Amino acid sequence: MSQPSSDLRTWDQAVRPTPLHQRTSEFNVTNQWTTELGWTLPDVYQGVEAEHAALRNACTLSDLNALVTYQLAGRDVGAYLNRLAGGCGGNVKTGASRRVVLSNDQGALIADGVILRSTDKDWFLTLAVRCLDWLTLSASGFDCHVEDVSEQLCTFAVEGPSACAALLAAGCGGLEALRPGAVRLLQIGTANLVVARVSATGGLGYEVRCSAEDALFVFDRIYRDAALFRPVLVGQHARDVARLEAGHPKVGRDYHPATTANRGESRTVLELGLGGLIGIEGDPFSGRSALKKQQLSGAKHALVGLELDGSEVPVDLRLSDASGVVGKLTSVSWSPSLKRIVALADVEAKVLGSANRFQVSSRTGSAISAAIVPRPFYICPNARRTPPDAH
Repeated sequence: MSQPSSDLRTWDQAVRPTPLHQRTSEFNVTNQWTTELGWTLPDVYQGVEAEHAALRNACTLSDLNALVTYQLAGRDVGAYLNRLAGGCGGNVKTGASRRVVLSNDQGALIADGVILRSTDKDWFLTLAVRCLDWLTLSASGFDCHVEDVSEQLCTFAVEGPSACAALLAAGCGGLEALRPGAVRLLQIGTANLVVARVSATGGLGYEVRCSAEDALFVFDRIYRDAALFRPVLVGQHARDVARLEAGHPKVGRDYHPATTANRGESRTVLELGLGGLIGIEGDPFSGRSALKKQQLSGAKHALVGLELDGSEVPVDLRLSDASGVVGKLTSVSWSPSLKRIVALADVEAKVLGSANRFQVSSRTGSAISAAIVPRPFYICPNARRTPPDAH
């Protein structure tokens, strides 16, 4: 099923600067850029190794404006989100957030994202895909209005072991008491902020949201006042490495949204190892019947974590065992935190009971052995501490 044409806008067709582009372009000495959903984002500022090291050991700032933010309003928002997001999306309390998955009626994953509730009436859904038509259609019968407010907001991340201390230095008081997933309304000068303790890179991190008009003021204020902690700007490349270490599948790489996937490409939350984000035995939700059937009959595919022998990143992504090709690597990288090659791979589920070692080919054609390991690959000890340790 292709994406409805009415959901395509002019900013899908052209590369656009984010509200932080004026500042990120000053820091991007490599002039390496990438695009996501039509937005221009820095890929590498100075070097992937240094940026990744800062994510794990210091304080970093990252432009997250490629995330799509939907605002929801109406009497039935909670009921709508329960139906939409695995039977538990509407259970988010005021001042909290929750990672969720959205599936279609066939159980295929459309996107994973975060529901954030800053006040009793202010609900936000952030995704890495655009699906406004589907969200609006799904709201039929509910008193719930869905609006894409991505262009009105600016989102950036403050991450790393020193992230909390840096934000406190910038005047964001009270964050030391914020538990993982919690949300706080703050103010810097005249700018209103929504700060959530959320991170996709597996460490201590916060997402800061403000109006697009206040973006440069807020960013500059945090960067300036956190100078003691030497904040480092981090591009998409280093974030992708950290995201892989955390075991998080990336849309468009590790899975394709059901709204745009070609035949045979779509996967379910059970196949992607995200079943813990749904309440399959609870209230009805979109895709529940199909997922219950798959739970009983067994999935055809599985997204597994792999560790590869050696230090060479393979270029041939085909994954084989004694019977032949059984899958493919979807994400693969050298992990600076673990000092080994890690990967996510989409494999035929039928081979999982008989083998846990596979082979991929190196640049020279020799076989590299790969073993299945649990996800996440890397667990940051400071990620869930409250208050977090300051460095």
